[in-house]
Amino acid sequence: MQTVSDLPRHLTHPRLRENVWHIDPSAEQALLITSEDNYEVPTEEALNFLKMRSYCNGHHSLEQIAERSGMSVEKVRDVIQSLDQIQVVRGAEEEDGQVDVTVVREKFKKICDIWAGELQAGYIGNDFVRGELPKEALIGWLLEMYHYISDFPYAIQHAADHAEEGELKKVLTRYANEEMNHDVFVLRTLEKLGVSEAEARASTPMLSTRMIGFTMRELYEIEPSTVLMVAAMLEAQEFNEAAIGHFKQKLSDFYGIDPAAFKPYFDHQEIDVGLGHAELLNDNLALIEVTDLKKLNVITNKLHDIKHAFDLQGVEIRQYYQSLDGKYIPRQPVDFAAI
Repeated sequence: MQTVSDLPRHLTHPRLRENVWHIDPSAEQALLITSEDNYEVPTEEALNFLKMRSYCNGHHSLEQIAERSGMSVEKVRDVIQSLDQIQVVRGAEEEDGQVDVTVVREKFKKICDIWAGELQAGYIGNDFVRGELPKEALIGWLLEMYHYISDFPYAIQHAADHAEEGELKKVLTRYANEEMNHDVFVLRTLEKLGVSEAEARASTPMLSTRMIGFTMRELYEIEPSTVLMVAAMLEAQEFNEAAIGHFKQKLSDFYGIDPAAFKPYFDHQEIDVGLGHAELLNDNLALIEVTDLKKLNVITNKLHDIKHAFDLQGVEIRQYYQSLDGKYIPRQPVDFAAI
């Protein structure tokens, strides 16, 4: 067994590759998801790892990680070496240079699939299926979807405007046009829940919803082809009538909502699936041509930011609508006349 002093620096000051954990404390096994594979890990070991994971950012030694997590140095060392065997620990890396384009394409395909799964798992719609939020939060969520869907094609067009003439520009322009005016489907659903079109249009989006649009545009200016990656993360992969029927029935059970009220909303999803938007990355993988490592690092971080902006949106909706306590619904802009 190697002592700490014998280990290379990437193992004495570990920094981790993306690692996603699904842990049910009552189950015997937890699931670790990486870009290489999925692994089953004993739940007790997974929970112990989480105690030290926060400090594995390349800035702390094994001794510091052990001290901060309350674990022994030997245990921390053993865990890091085990993770290194499945390529979770990052090795010595170049700060710049070029990456083979085939590797780039495959890595983005995989990570977009992983983050799409995480967005689905944390989707606020799951809370409504369990009746865990009030009806006002359901309406608030739809209002945010209205603002997001209204802005979405303009964000895509922003990417098309920054793309050079050629196939990518054509794909992005077509995608933007296909997404235009889809907000009407959400408006029709809101109307069936008692929110007029005038109310919805006059409302103001939450900061997290605005952040989604800002971050998309920021990313698309750097590299327009990243629209394809975002589509792989966000667009519905399939139109599952059974799951949608279950969702509608639960809304009826918990909130007394007529299942037909959500037909316009899911008509929109069916249209998007039919247009193949979730397959834009797979169908146009050859249009991903970035190989510069520094640029790839920026792209990857901003893609992750978009994922977290959606997480934040769910948090903000829950916080605002969990208990209104006089807060406006829909959320209102504050104009000059209000002060």
